[in-house]
Amino acid sequence: MFKKIILLLTCFLSFTVNANHSCSGKVRDIQITKYGVLYSTLSGIASSAKLCDLSPAEGGNDAEFCKALYSALLVAKASDNTVTLWFNIDTNPSCSKGSWVDLSKDHGFYHFRLGT
Repeated sequence: MFKKIILLLTCFLSFTVNANHSCSGKVRDIQITKYGVLYSTLSGIASSAKLCDLSPAEGGNDAEFCKALYSALLVAKASDNTVTLWFNIDTNPSCSKGSWVDLSKDHGFYHFRLGT
């Protein structure tokens, strides 16, 4: 019985560690559709990835986060700084997310940092 409990705890802890992770890269481009959807190519992370929606009708606080993210991406691109993104529902801990993916919906993008 004790061995089964230890095995379950080990599996749970492994899942927890892999479920939340961060990835860093440089901003290669920033794209906005006429509908206010923000996309970006981030080296080592994703190409033309959907980050969020700038439209206030689509998300309230999410739109405010998106505006701040857009500003930070512009600063990162202009200063050639590294950005870090955190994911919390990502089943694949690899930082390579692919092309034209929705980082929030598909990978649980929830936090952003602009750093050196």
